[in-house]
Amino acid sequence: MSSRRDFLGEVWRWMGIGLAALGVGLLWKSLRPARGESREVELTPDLLARLSTGEGFASGGLFLTGTPSVPKALSLECTHLSCRVAPRPAGGFACPCHGSRFDADGRVTSGPARRPLARAVLEKRGDRWIARI
Repeated sequence: MSSRRDFLGEVWRWMGIGLAALGVGLLWKSLRPARGESREVELTPDLLARLSTGEGFASGGLFLTGTPSVPKALSLECTHLSCRVAPRPAGGFACPCHGSRFDADGRVTSGPARRPLARAVLEKRGDRWIARI
């Protein structure tokens, strides 16, 4: 048979565990990057003409590849903590903040990032392309 003291001790213990779990959850939520609203980047004909060289390049937070008629765009925002990744001379991308590495298609090759770089949704409007990221 439990005493009143034992019962109250268990109540306080479980309340402490619950509060600690709540604190950890709030801390985790506050440290994760916020999901920003999507934004649009206009890919002008002049910008797309640079794709004729066959090499990709960074512009407006995107890495553009493909051809002027069929462009492809990757977000340069690391999926770990939203730092801006940089193209590597040997190919792929590197995050300067925590060391994540991505291949040329944006897939994670190493580091703390677990998701690939986001692909921008491209939409043709007249003679321009709009990238939504």
